[in-house]
This record gives sequence, structure tokens and C-alpha cells, in this order.
Amino acid sequence: MNRNDLSFLEEMFQKKVNQIKESVLIVNQSLENVLHSDYENIRVINSKEFGLSKSRNLAIKHSNKELCWILDDDCIVLPEAVDHVIDTHGKIPNAIITFQALVKETNELYYNYFESSQPHTKESIINVLSPEITFKRNKQIIDDLKFDERFGLGAQFEDSENFIFLNDAFFHDLMPHFHNISLVKHDQINSSQDFFNDRIIYARGALAAYLNHNITFRKWKYAFFLLKKGMILNPKESFKKVKLFKKGATDFKKSSEI
Repeated sequence: MNRNDLSFLEEMFQKKVNQIKESVLIVNQSLENVLHSDYENIRVINSKEFGLSKSRNLAIKHSNKELCWILDDDCIVLPEAVDHVIDTHGKIPNAIITFQALVKETNELYYNYFESSQPHTKESIINVLSPEITFKRNKQIIDDLKFDERFGLGAQFEDSENFIFLNDAFFHDLMPHFHNISLVKHDQINSSQDFFNDRIIYARGALAAYLNHNITFRKWKYAFFLLKKGMILNPKESFKKVKLFKKGATDFKKSSEI
């Protein structure tokens, strides 16, 4: 968002912009700043619409290479990462392949990943970071699979966009696959881990409704989780968070009726 030069790419790729040979498509969301590229391999779309999922859908729509890799502008691409993506997609037929990330501060694995390359489950896609997602640019993904623009930073429900994207992939028989190679370094804390934040609780309510879960059970389960973590200190606070969770579920159901 709000970029006016390409210098952020140097931090991401750990080299000068003119040394970047990969094909890069940047979606720059801004009302004022216009980003421009003089490099043939670096294309820019300036958009005045906001929302993480809108940005990604716009990027997918205008992508033009056989393989795509979703990247955030605050991650660091590891050496040979692009070669790993190409090589892995050449060996594994699945359209969507997710990889691993390292924590910038410690160089440790970001999550407790599977120990070997294997198909994802509905449970394992819960913990997938954006820059871990790669996919073959086939007709089915372009035509059928989109990020739900109601979810993600800058949208109504500011979380869970990756999970919903990958969960919808199962619905379209695209079967996401995990491969145990690290591609990027990412900050230790991401926006989805702020469990006590009102926007996260509201979005988790919407996610529960998306999954057709029992909202009464789920809202109290989430409140108990916050209590166990020491994030809720009194009953009044607990009822406030439960009410917010339920509102997220209700608002999602209303948005699905439109």
C-alpha cells in the first residue's frame, strides 16, 4: 500500500532492483501514490480499491506466467526459493502447493509443519501464511477460485482469507499440497495472532458461520480460549467478546444473503 518507488523490492529479494530477473507483478493500493516501473519484468497495477483479497484477485487476474507465488512486501525471499518453487511444481501435479516460512528474528520454522511433503488436510490449512502459497496458473484457478473479498485486511472481516481460499480449493477438487522447503522469512508476529483484538474476534465469528459451525458453542469456546490465555479478566469483558463473535457470524450470514 501507498508505495511510490520500487526500493521495497530490494529488501524482499536482497538485491538491487535491476538485478531482479523474476517476473514481478505489484498491486499498489493507494488513493494518492502512483507507483511506476521502468523494468519489463516488473509490472505495476495502481488501484484505488482497498482490501487484501481484492489486491490478490486483481493480481491473479492479470498474472501471465505458468506459476504464481503470493508475496507480502514485508517478507524476505530466501536464496534459490524461486528455483525450489519451479522444481517442486515440476514434480508434484497438484495445482496449489504451499511451502514453509522462517521467523525473521530467529531463523526458526514459523509453524510446526508436516515433517514431509504430503497433501494438506482441512485442519492443516488453518496455519498457512500468504507467502507460502504458490499455484499453477491453470484455467480452473483463474475461472473458479477467488479470494473471498469479504475477508482479509481492509475488508469487512479482517482475517482468515488464506484459509477460505484453500478451503474453497478443496471444494473445486484442487487439493492443496504441502512441501517441506522454506521459501521466505516473515516477521514473528502476524495480524492473525492478535487473538484478543476486536477485529480478529469479529472475523472469527464470520469464519465460524462460513464453516456452518454451531455459533453458540463456538462463541463460548473462543471466550474460554481467551480466558485460558489470560486475555479476559472479568465476566463483563467475556460477554463483550462473545457478543462481538456472534455479531461477526450474523453479519456474515447477512452478507451471504445479498
